[in-house]
Amino acid sequence: MTQKEDKPRFGFMTRNYLVLTLTSTLWGIPTSICNTYFSLYVFGLGGTETIIGLVAALGSTAFAVSAIIGGHIADSYGRKRLISIMTVALGLSQFLVATAPNWQILTLAMIITNMCFVFEPAFWAILADSINEHKRGTAFALYSCLSFLPWAIMPSIGGYLIDIHGILVPMQWAYVCLGIVGVASGIIRSTMLTETISPQNRKTSEQYSLKEFGKLIKDAFKGHLQTWLWMPHSALALATIYILWAFEYGLVEPYWIVYAENVISVTSTQWGIITSLGSAISIASKILFVGKLLDRFSRRKILLATTAADIFTYLLFIRCGMFIHVLTLWTASSFIWSFYEPTYSSLEADFIPEEKRGRVFAAFGVAWSIFSVPASLLGGVIYEQVNPELSFILAAISITLCLIMTALFIKQPQNNRK
Repeated sequence: MTQKEDKPRFGFMTRNYLVLTLTSTLWGIPTSICNTYFSLYVFGLGGTETIIGLVAALGSTAFAVSAIIGGHIADSYGRKRLISIMTVALGLSQFLVATAPNWQILTLAMIITNMCFVFEPAFWAILADSINEHKRGTAFALYSCLSFLPWAIMPSIGGYLIDIHGILVPMQWAYVCLGIVGVASGIIRSTMLTETISPQNRKTSEQYSLKEFGKLIKDAFKGHLQTWLWMPHSALALATIYILWAFEYGLVEPYWIVYAENVISVTSTQWGIITSLGSAISIASKILFVGKLLDRFSRRKILLATTAADIFTYLLFIRCGMFIHVLTLWTASSFIWSFYEPTYSSLEADFIPEEKRGRVFAAFGVAWSIFSVPASLLGGVIYEQVNPELSFILAAISITLCLIMTALFIKQPQNNRK
């Protein structure tokens, strides 16, 4: 290919895109260990399966409140400053998680951590702002691929260290590293990001004094309600689908590793191998297939196909009897999962105009978080007190409903009709 031909293909690589992708990849190095083995960390600090659900529920509540405020700030005052400051704060909050002496303090630390994610609507808004609409599939797939790259290596290392040294010490050091990376990422974002909201379309921070902070919160919640009233049907359908995914999360996401270790007798090292191989499959899929398919074919049809296939993941998982069964299933499922984030992100950017992305992305996050609260509480109780397999069966039903909602209410964007 000539240089002239290559340029349009990678024209989405703006400075903002590269900065956000680089810092997200750095963040993923310790995160891939922390998130993979978080449930075991709760056990190590004296918690149970129900406590895992409680921690997730309280964290989701904190995120929902912060996302409403964050979406308002992102669209009214701009994205860059909020992202920079709160990324540093998020990094500092990880030191609280690392030093928690019991699950009660860990719960408090996770609430603080989730409040620091107030910048998440701004993050996704500035990322979408910085990508050409004709390359969204490729751009989001590449972002997801690179930011997910550490997951192909680090879980195996983490699992090995946990089997050798126990759960607490490796996880505490992982969170310390996460804190350091968070602070460094915040500094990089502060110095290198470019604001995407024009000065005439945003307020200055001086318009609100500390005494009027309550007014900012009031305006944020008022604006959040108006966002739901404004939202087009396609975006409302996406929000409903995210609510169904919230139930899937609460029912099974913290318990994959718990079921694998306690029922199937998979070790932490083996779970690390499973996670790493699955991540490698996902990354390869995004490089070779996902972005190109999303930009060439109907995103709606791709989402329908992957969601339909994913239903069987949950039902087959509880039929696994040994490590090789889980490894095989996880490998196949990782190919399916590789389509989700780029597809949903592309559809979000297609459906939502630039000036409203902060609030709408916040609305999506809030919808997911609010419904994941009862789902997490219910999931913990069902897994511990009723039947672990029932959690995965109910999750499969939830994904089936996602498939039905997608088929009935998600319409193909005009700029991607194939």
